Amino acid sequence: MDKTGMLVIGVNLLIYATYFTGVFLFSEQGIAAAMRSFSLRRRLKPDSRGFFFEFGPVAYVNKLLFAVFQKEVNGAAFFFGIVMVFFIAFVLGIRMFTPVMAFVAASMAAAIPIMALVVRMENDRTKGSREGISFVSELYRQYRINNRNIYAAMEATASSPADFPVCKRHLYRLLLHLRSSGDPDEIKEYTDQFSFAMGTVWGHMLAVCIRMAARNGTDISAGLADIAEQLKAANARAEERRRMNSESLRMTMFLIPLLYVGTILLSIFYLDLAPGEYLRNQFGTAEGILFFLFIVFLMFLNLVILRAVSNTRIDY
Repeated sequence: MDKTGMLVIGVNLLIYATYFTGVFLFSEQGIAAAMRSFSLRRRLKPDSRGFFFEFGPVAYVNKLLFAVFQKEVNGAAFFFGIVMVFFIAFVLGIRMFTPVMAFVAASMAAAIPIMALVVRMENDRTKGSREGISFVSELYRQYRINNRNIYAAMEATASSPADFPVCKRHLYRLLLHLRSSGDPDEIKEYTDQFSFAMGTVWGHMLAVCIRMAARNGTDISAGLADIAEQLKAANARAEERRRMNSESLRMTMFLIPLLYVGTILLSIFYLDLAPGEYLRNQFGTAEGILFFLFIVFLMFLNLVILRAVSNTRIDY
């Protein structure tokens, strides 16, 4: 099959995907109601978000967006945008690449926004983990001062002058959600979002304690005290691991873009390549676009890996 035929197939695939996705998004409320009435596993209640919101990848994207932007973002719309980026990149790439290489290039283009969000979330998780001792200690102190009222303790902690900005931001958002709803399922959902945003074992345990206190009025003094003690021991161990340097991270963030700019300058001033010709070779040929995508993709992939390896969180 020639490239024209592949292009026609790609365009048709894009049109059909857009049509059926739009139909599904417009009718997701009816689909969700039908599935709830058929399954009968949970009591019937209104769900303004729809079934598509609870789909596995969409649920993860929604948690990721909430952790990064600290507000309700339509994960389904963002996920649909990523899918559209993939299809558009695939249709454009099929004109220059083989179908396999077009699929690889489209996958990299669609993965870059997700990896950028993951890098930012991992940064916040690392900063939040280092605030854990002061944050949990202050919450425990306010909990005892406010006669074991978790809502008053959370409000006092969020407004305290103590220096834990990341944890304050997550706690304040959680407090707003808890005070706006007393439904046990929604309390669990919001505390799970808090746990996901923190991304630590102690964050998960703290979310469980807050959920128990908000839903059942359970005394969580012992749990908060235990988390604080565990964090003190974890901080002592983390001090020994902080000898790991951050040269690799700085090289990835700054050296790679500088080297790319350096190759441009070398091509123009030493190889006598005109700027217009360089841009045509870089962005007007299949090889140039593919190598540029590889550079950007591998840069973000290295950032994700380095954040996971070199920036050790303070945890149990």
